[in-house]
Parts: sequence; C-alpha cells; structure tokens
Amino acid sequence: MYKKITLAFILFLTFFGQVQAKNSDIISNKDISNIITMHANQLLQDSRFVSTSIGVVTETDSVILHFGELTRHKKNTPTDNTIYEIGSVSKTMTGLITAYAVKGGKLSLNDNINKYINNKLDKLSTEKNPVTVRQLLTHSSGLPRGYVDLGLRAETLSKTSFLKALNNVNPSENKGKYHYSSAGIELLSYILETVYQMPFDNLLQQVLSTEANMKDTKVNLAQEQLKDVAYGYNEKGEVAKAHLTPEILWGGSGYIKTNMSDIVKYMKLQLKEENKAIKESHRRLFHVGGTDHIAYSWIAAEDENLGCYYIHHGGLEGTQNWMIIFPDRNIAVSIVTNNSFPEAAGLMRKTGMAIIKNLK
Repeated sequence: MYKKITLAFILFLTFFGQVQAKNSDIISNKDISNIITMHANQLLQDSRFVSTSIGVVTETDSVILHFGELTRHKKNTPTDNTIYEIGSVSKTMTGLITAYAVKGGKLSLNDNINKYINNKLDKLSTEKNPVTVRQLLTHSSGLPRGYVDLGLRAETLSKTSFLKALNNVNPSENKGKYHYSSAGIELLSYILETVYQMPFDNLLQQVLSTEANMKDTKVNLAQEQLKDVAYGYNEKGEVAKAHLTPEILWGGSGYIKTNMSDIVKYMKLQLKEENKAIKESHRRLFHVGGTDHIAYSWIAAEDENLGCYYIHHGGLEGTQNWMIIFPDRNIAVSIVTNNSFPEAAGLMRKTGMAIIKNLK
C-alpha cells in the first residue's frame, strides 16, 4: 500500500512539474509589451524614423503597440485603425489566394499560364517553352521587375498596354533563375481574376474576410478609410506620394492597404498550418540559394537557433514593413513605419528578429 501511494505521489509530482515548466514558458502579455517597447524605442532613436507600429502574435496572445507620431511635431500617434500601404507584403496575400485556387482544383502550378487567361500571351509563353503559374509565384519566369522595365509610363499605363508589352518580352535570359518580378505577380493577379471571374480586389476582400475576418484590407480603399491613411516620408524627409487613386493594374504585387488590426488577424491565419491552403502556401517551390527558398511568394528561410520561418518585406515611397512568421514556434511579428530610406529595411528587420529572439 505504501509503495503504491509513493509511486502515485511521484507520478503526480512529475506531472505537476511538467505543467509548471510548460506554464513558465508562456510569456505574459505584459512581458510581450515590454519587449516590443524596448525595441521600438531603440529603433526610434534613429531620428529618420517618425513612428512605428508593431504587432506580435504568440500561441496564447496578440499585442499591438504604436510609437512616435505620424506627422512630425503633431503628436498623432498611429492607432490600430491607421491604414498603411504594405508594399510587396501584398505578394503573400496574392500567393495565399493562389494556394486556395490550387487546393480548390482551379489552378495547377505547372500549367502554361495561357490555360487560364483570355488574352493569350502566345509569344511570351509558348507550348514548347511555357511560362507557368509556379514561375510567376517564385520569380523565376524571367519577366522584368515592373512596368517601367516593359517600356511603359504611368501616364499611358493600362491593363491592355501591360498585357501587350508582356507579350513582347523574351524571358529566356532570366527564366529558371530567381529574378524578382512584380510584373509577374501582377500577371498572376490577372490570372486569379480570370479564374474566379471576379475583380481581383473583390476576390482579395472575400478570401481575407471569410478566412480571417479581415474587413479593412483592400487595394482600393473605401472613402471612409481615407481619413485613417498614414502619409509617409521619403529619404529626404519630405512627405511622400501615397497610392490612393484607383489602381490601374490589379494591385496584387504591392498596392494592398491595411491596418495593424487586420495584420494581426492575417498573422494568426498564417500560423494555422492545419488549414490546408495555409500549409500549401508555405510549401517550398524554388531554391534560391543556401537555406533560402521561395514558397507562394514568401521567402522561406532557416535560422540556426529558431528554425524555419517565412518572411517578406514591403516598401514604397513613404512606407516600409516586414512580416515574419515562425509557424513551428507559434510566433509572428509585423513591424511597420511611415518612413522610407535606404537603411530602413535592414534596421526594421533587425528589430523584428530581435523581438522574436526575446519571445522564444
């Protein structure tokens, strides 16, 4: 009898100790806030930054904090509703819609793009040497970076002129190599629009609203959202251009706008790898070099201490941001500023990764 009680007591203590250890690993909301605040204040010691918004998602919590002022000397700190242009982080959202299309049987990654579009690009993508959906997703199609590289000007840009210019491209020089192409993601946005028979912006809103209850994320903002837009500063410290007129192309490569409230919802969705489309969107499709791969527009990388993560940067004339996702650790960070200068991206990435290392 004594031995049975002793054994049971030992098992209880062992279990209790494991529970205590597990609970001690869970970082509190207050600790998360302190970590964010410490690193945000360090970032803002660089006077070129005027503000930053940082969102963190962990297994048990999410925290959004804002620092600085959107307009110099106005003391107008950002809020959860402040609308930011997220630049090329938009590409991950286009990639996610593509993953849903693949899992839904609407697209196949290795098919010739002409299978899915009305205006066949027969010179660009031939039967013998096709451009594929996979190549558009992974920047390996050989297409140029943007519409300027296609010989187009903003004043004469249209969807028709864009597609016509694409069909005159010979992609052979860079095809099969990593060659970053926003033009390729715009073409993919057009393909998604054609496949779903729905304007790309509407499709974006439908998917994100349904999957993550994101109500404020759009290419073209509603009139009532314009009052919340964060106008940014360029490298000269001047107020930069904001892209608020209706997008001429589709916008899936870099012109989506959103707020930190929706960004946190998006990061929570990205951590749900039990969702088949999310898991698919994280699948490595193209090896860039070293441990870096391209998934569905995400850069998939490895940290020697933290393991696998997915990351993307976005930058426009007056805004910079990073999104960093660690699915295996249930941690995600987004850091946004309404400043854009050459060193901003590196400083912000360092800040985002430092926050994650303090959370682990």
